[in-house]
Amino acid sequence: MEVRGLSSSGTAAPVNRVAPAPAAGQAAATGPVAVRDEVEISAVGRILDDASRTTGVREQRLAEIKAAIDEGSYETPEKLEIALDRLLQHLGGEEMAGR
Repeated sequence: MEVRGLSSSGTAAPVNRVAPAPAAGQAAATGPVAVRDEVEISAVGRILDDASRTTGVREQRLAEIKAAIDEGSYETPEKLEIALDRLLQHLGGEEMAGR
C-alpha cells in the first residue's frame, strides 16, 4: 500500500498503527470528575436564622416598643444620641473599608 501526503514528493510513506483504546475500567478512572455544589452559611446568616426562630421573644419586645411609642416615652434624647453615635460609627467604618 502506498500513502501520499499533501506535500509528498511521490515517495511511499509507512502507515503507523493506532494504539489500542484503553479498557473500560481505565477510562472511568481518567474521565471527568462530577462537580458538586456547596453552600456555606456565614455566621451572620446563622444568627439571623436563629433570630427568626425565636418569634415569641421578638413579638413581645415589639409589643413593648409599640406601647412605648404610643405613650410617647420611647424616643428619649439619650436613645437618639446613642442611635446617632451608632450611625456615625457605621458610616465611618464604611468609609474606612472603601479606602
